[in-house]
Amino acid sequence: MSQYRYEALDRSGNTLTGALDASSEADAARRLAAMGLTPYTLKEIKSGRSFSSRRKVASMRELQLVLQEFTALLEAGVGLVTCLSSLAKSSHHPSLTGAFASMEKAVRRGESFSVALRESKLPIPEYMHQLMQAGEATGRMAESMRGGVRQFEYDQRVRQEMAGAMIYPAVLMLSGVGAVGIIFMWVVPRFGGLLTQHGESMPALSRWVISTGVWLSSHAWWVAGAIITVAAALRALYSLPGVREKLAESLVRLPVIGEWVLEAEVGRWASTLAALLEGKVELVRALGLSAAAVRFGFLRNRLSAVVKGVKGGMTLSAALREHRALNPTGYDLVAVGEASGELPKLLSALAGLYEVTGRDRIKRILQLVEPLAIILIGVVVGVIMTAIILAITSVNDVPL
Repeated sequence: MSQYRYEALDRSGNTLTGALDASSEADAARRLAAMGLTPYTLKEIKSGRSFSSRRKVASMRELQLVLQEFTALLEAGVGLVTCLSSLAKSSHHPSLTGAFASMEKAVRRGESFSVALRESKLPIPEYMHQLMQAGEATGRMAESMRGGVRQFEYDQRVRQEMAGAMIYPAVLMLSGVGAVGIIFMWVVPRFGGLLTQHGESMPALSRWVISTGVWLSSHAWWVAGAIITVAAALRALYSLPGVREKLAESLVRLPVIGEWVLEAEVGRWASTLAALLEGKVELVRALGLSAAAVRFGFLRNRLSAVVKGVKGGMTLSAALREHRALNPTGYDLVAVGEASGELPKLLSALAGLYEVTGRDRIKRILQLVEPLAIILIGVVVGVIMTAIILAITSVNDVPL
């Protein structure tokens, strides 16, 4: 038996990748067809450890892929134990194959899949566990798993978009700081002799710039050590519980970024609630789970109050409006969803709306950040060059 890596399309048109054991390439293609998959790439895996197997923890992308493959197998009508056994023997990351192997053993012992999934310690959100419990109770495991995977991918996509939006401004600012640092460390100190011989006749700006450059150059190792220490301290502080949440809440107060960050979080909440409702999770329970997944404390408190209002007999739209948890568009969509009986679809539409507006805000932010960063860096470099020119002209008595 050999292992074959495949890329295939499922019946919904989604692209899946994975590996399976087969005696030949034709046998692998037949097995994929039996699972309802149409392969367009099929290659034998050579012996040797892959790069992913050398890492101790699987990446989020690898976790998404194995969950997609598991969902596709369930939707193709493959038995649960067979699905688990196939993924336990696949070429995915060892931590993932080990988790599926443990789930296979638990299910063979008679445990429910939802219990086995929780005991596997896979790093998946809580709502996926709830969806699996609801799927087992209603006999719709494949549909529940598909909803959970879709929401998990949505969460990762929003997180990646937010991180990606911050990368460009950060790189731009760091490159500017690096350029200014190089000028201060290697260019400005060359004029230190002017400061020693003619410091009294120089303008104050020239004295300050040259003396700063000379000091930084002579204490370069101290400066590097201080930067490394501060970076390590910030990283340690960022890893503390609660710090990320406070940092995220501080972003909400910013004029342009804040509204986008808040809308992205509300979109995640709406998408999570829609996935839970589509998975036949009871409304109050779904509201509690989706509210608990919100990162901002003030918004989480408002949504928790919404849960209490719904328990007290209020409609969801009225409770959301009373506690100011959404914007007017959100209230209208939720009200229409309640009236029409299509609340999950309207919540998904609300999440999609916030996602689209979030992308537009990212574009506007980048359009604003780029010229501001260039202007700021240009001003700093201009001040340094002006200070050096003033120093040279003051020493040589060149009339301005």
